[in-house]
Amino acid sequence: MKESCLETQNRAFPSDNPSLLVVLIRLIPLLGMGVAAVILGYRLADWIPEIGWIFQLIILMGLLLGMIILDNEPGWNVMLYLGFALAGGMLLFWSGAFVSQLRTWILFSVLFLISLAGGAFSRGSTGRATAVMFPITFFYMIGWIFFLYFPLPGLYRMIWMILGLVLFTLITIAVFSRGKNLRQGESAVPLTIELFVVLFNLCWLSGLIWL
Repeated sequence: MKESCLETQNRAFPSDNPSLLVVLIRLIPLLGMGVAAVILGYRLADWIPEIGWIFQLIILMGLLLGMIILDNEPGWNVMLYLGFALAGGMLLFWSGAFVSQLRTWILFSVLFLISLAGGAFSRGSTGRATAVMFPITFFYMIGWIFFLYFPLPGLYRMIWMILGLVLFTLITIAVFSRGKNLRQGESAVPLTIELFVVLFNLCWLSGLIWL
């Protein structure tokens, strides 16, 4: 009988409590698919009228809400994840975030390494911290919608972005920490989706803060 992909991963990483590095290796394929979808969305955004970003933000919120509800449903969670990544790429384009500048990637890399170190040296999370990740992300995005209709002084905007960077860095630490409890035979898809969502927000805010 042909061996499934999950069985191959389990045979390659037999430990019940693998190291964080082993877990990250398991997450790379699906994370790569998400990054590819973001790049595709970023390229496609140039072909859509600028007014479309308003509807795209609504779609993005709907996809995020769908992932909150169906994060453990096989098939559905992956489709919603890729849809979110595609819509997220368009949002990156329309937001004007400086995602192509070196300073953006330096800031993102620093925050990523802080999160990775924090997750590696912290005790394995039971998932309580990450359980609030999607709702926090959802309400944080609603805050941006509020700013669109009720513009505030630049200082308040900057505070909101810095708050987001701190918030999502802490959540990323919790996601990495929870990854150390990923057991043999357990699907890595929900953890991958959680990690992608927080890293996407870190990348977006790292480029947006320079506006």
